[in-house]
Amino acid sequence: MTAAVLQSEFVQFGPPHLIVIATLIVLCVTVSAVVRYAPSSTVKHGICRGLVVVLLGGECFKYVFTYTQYGRDYFVQNSLPLHVCGIAVYLAAFMLITRRQVVFEIVYFWALGGTTQAILTPAVAAGFPSYHFYQFFIEHSAVIIAVFVAVFGLKMRPRLKGVWITYALSWLLVFVVGGINYLLDTNYMYLCRPPTGVSPFYFLDWPWYILFQSGLALVIFSLLYLPFARQPKLAVN
Repeated sequence: MTAAVLQSEFVQFGPPHLIVIATLIVLCVTVSAVVRYAPSSTVKHGICRGLVVVLLGGECFKYVFTYTQYGRDYFVQNSLPLHVCGIAVYLAAFMLITRRQVVFEIVYFWALGGTTQAILTPAVAAGFPSYHFYQFFIEHSAVIIAVFVAVFGLKMRPRLKGVWITYALSWLLVFVVGGINYLLDTNYMYLCRPPTGVSPFYFLDWPWYILFQSGLALVIFSLLYLPFARQPKLAVN
């Protein structure tokens, strides 16, 4: 493997990043199609449970690895499940197990509205083939795959009400996580300062970028709902 691929620092849209994006697209299409056309409910449920194992297993491994390698202080500062994408991991697993409509809607809007942004403009410094590179992209990709499985494999559909539920929950998290940040001197959900990285959504100073992203989130959630505005929710097989 060439030195151009084995990077010590992450390069946006470099070869490893492009491979991740391409692989994610292929997996979204392939896994969704397998679930949709599975010959039996046993196969369908088995694939969903496999995704749950990837989601939760990856999180558990991250906790153990981070705590043992970097210590308690680093773990508290960086690895608590208090970012939106981290919370979405648990909700995605719960959604795949229970097929709860409201949980699906929250994960749908968060994943396609935010996690895809994280894939394209990741706040990750370490490049391929570091642990942090694998952990970041596997965790975020698994959430997106879970949403595609729900929409195209399980035929679940978001409701307009889901837009407002997700938006209200997002604001609730701002206050809850903001309080935790204050108590622990952390920066979860990037409520205290912008992340390091290449995201184009943090061009304003604090706290204005929070208000900007709040308005942008509502627009994105509404756009994500539009393809399903005139379609009834389909029953899960």
